[in-house]
Amino acid sequence: MLLPLVGLAIVAATPSLGLGSNGVQDLVEAGEIMPLEPIRNRVLSQTRGEFVGVEFDSASKRYRFRFLVEGALVNVDVDARTGRRITTRQSY
Repeated sequence: MLLPLVGLAIVAATPSLGLGSNGVQDLVEAGEIMPLEPIRNRVLSQTRGEFVGVEFDSASKRYRFRFLVEGALVNVDVDARTGRRITTRQSY
């Protein structure tokens, strides 16, 4: 299940996110996943296009970042446990 993240402090140039579930924060506090901010900063610096948003998939423990690149929606999936980029693919 993908949970939109809302309510986190974000640089003014990026859309506002939120922590849609206490479950995400609980996982961060328990050390099971990495906090969003350092991963977000790295992904934003390494990915071209306009940042659209990010969601958390609790089943796979992945953050999914979305970018608009030349009119196409591109998903960047990152393992929330390790911070490693898993896939980058165009969404159809």
